[in-house]
Formats: sequence, structure tokens, C-alpha cells
Amino acid sequence: MFTHLEPIWQFLMISEVGLIALGLTSFLAATLLPLGSEPYLVAFLVAHPQQYLSALVMASLGNTAGGVTTWFLGRLGHRLANPALSLEKYPKLLKYLKKFGSKLLLLSWIPVFGDVMTGLAGWLKLPFWPCLIYLWIGKTLRYVFVIIGFFYFY
Repeated sequence: MFTHLEPIWQFLMISEVGLIALGLTSFLAATLLPLGSEPYLVAFLVAHPQQYLSALVMASLGNTAGGVTTWFLGRLGHRLANPALSLEKYPKLLKYLKKFGSKLLLLSWIPVFGDVMTGLAGWLKLPFWPCLIYLWIGKTLRYVFVIIGFFYFY
């Protein structure tokens, strides 16, 4: 049915090209695009199970870089927004964000919620380095569990 895609799939299954594509897919999945990187990670592992550590590093770096991009877009949005626009109209949300701060980004891997929280972290000018560390931890742990699940069920 999709035989015209076979050459593209074969090209992506070359180990080095596949890792780059995995990193790019992971990056795009961490933005507001409706894209998931887990299926590509699993497909890569099916073709190259011995490269699970390289796949983990590439997926984590790509996804974290995408999260950082979302953080910076939130920060930029705050600078460009109407000054009258304020989150102070939402005291519960502000209280929650002030209570947990950057630690909320441990949950940045959750679809939609994580992207919104990452953008809000930039909007609220939460400090960059703690945000980066919590983003990286949360996103890496998710991929660790995907890889463990792959080897357990495959």
C-alpha cells in the first residue's frame, strides 16, 4: 500500500541517519506540534536494539532541546504580550506554579500539559538552569521507561 515510502524508511533505518531522525522527531515532539517520538524510538530499537543507549541519549537531547525552545517561546511571548494581559487573574494557577516552580517540569513529558507548563515556565520567567535540569530529568526518565518496556515486551 505504501510501497513508495519504502526507500525513505530504508534510508531512515541506517543507524546514523536513524539516530539523527530520532533526535529531530524528539525535538519536534517537545514543541506544540501534535507529534509523538515514542513510536519512532521503538521502530529504531526494533532495527537496532544494540544501540539503545545511543537512542536514549539522542531522544533525550532532542526532546530537552525542544522543551527549551518552548521555554524560550514562553519567555518571548511574555515580552511581546499586551502589558494588560496578566496571570494574576488566575490566583490558583499562580499559587500552584509558585509553590512547585521549576520542579513542575519533571512532568514536562505529559502530552499537552507538559508543553503548556514549559511555555508558562518561560512566561513566568522561572530560572533557566533549574528549568533545564528538571526538563532533562523528566524527559529522560520517560524514555528510560519506554526502552525498558520495549525490551520487556519485545
